[in-house]
Amino acid sequence: MQGGKYGMSNNFPKTAASTDEWLDVIQMASYKEAFQGIGIGQLRSLSNTELKDLVPMDGPRKRLILAISQLEIAEEPAASSVEPQVKFNSTSSMYIDSTITKPCTDEIIFCVSIVIHDRIEEGEEAVNKDEAAVAKLFPMFDVESKPLFKHPHVELASSSEDNIFHTIKSIYSIAEFSPECLVISLLYIERLRSLTGLPLLLSNWQPILLAAMVVAQKVWDDKSLLNVDFSVICSAYTLKDINNLEKKFLELLEYNVSITASLYASYYFELRTLCEKSERAFSLKPLSEEARRQLQSRSESIQGDLQKTRRWQSLGGQAAGS
Repeated sequence: MQGGKYGMSNNFPKTAASTDEWLDVIQMASYKEAFQGIGIGQLRSLSNTELKDLVPMDGPRKRLILAISQLEIAEEPAASSVEPQVKFNSTSSMYIDSTITKPCTDEIIFCVSIVIHDRIEEGEEAVNKDEAAVAKLFPMFDVESKPLFKHPHVELASSSEDNIFHTIKSIYSIAEFSPECLVISLLYIERLRSLTGLPLLLSNWQPILLAAMVVAQKVWDDKSLLNVDFSVICSAYTLKDINNLEKKFLELLEYNVSITASLYASYYFELRTLCEKSERAFSLKPLSEEARRQLQSRSESIQGDLQKTRRWQSLGGQAAGS
């Protein structure tokens, strides 16, 4: 079997002789009995419903999905005659097939990469002209000490659109959260810049992007990835690192994660226009009326919960110091 110990960067096995051997390597040997009769080539054809029956607990099932996404195998006939189920996110206007493979989102990633590239160029220019801007940098947003991805296409000293594209694609291809999260991530990055004046730079754009993705998919997806999942995807970061990164990001946003329907729409149409100018198709559809309402309601609800937690922590700090 190719690949190393589970949890190391890009070391989920790419191939396996058997499902039992594969389960051993990804540290899920206790599920061998559940997977009896399922060949290694059948794993990608399992639906979300079947995966939930096989691995009822959310945490192990998410680990399983991450590991399946790394397998490079030819698919065999499905393990059962059950038709693939359909997953519908209650805040999404898109029906998504429930198997591991998701629709191509290269156009969306391409457009987000263009915007981030432009912001980095603006930030680098601002820092060169204004030394005061350097004081706004935060040590935890430092890619040199914690590179987001060690990828052959990704260079720390490069802010090319291609470099940014491969960084986002590397995360998305494993995490496979909803494509709308990419739009929301960009929205939060722009909000961070507006609220703090923090420039996007070669030295900080990757950790900021990661933090934005962690928050965005929690706001959008009904069943979001856990922070521990992101520590597996980006193994340079421990779970503690991810938690601290998310906390700092939320603090700088002033815990404002709310998204109005009109705000999302403005970012959506800007990205679609970028694609049209580049003569590329843009497959992501606008939100339905119901999806717009649910996005706004969900983001406001999460913001309310965050603000209550923030107030409670503040009061606790005052009590401790009194």
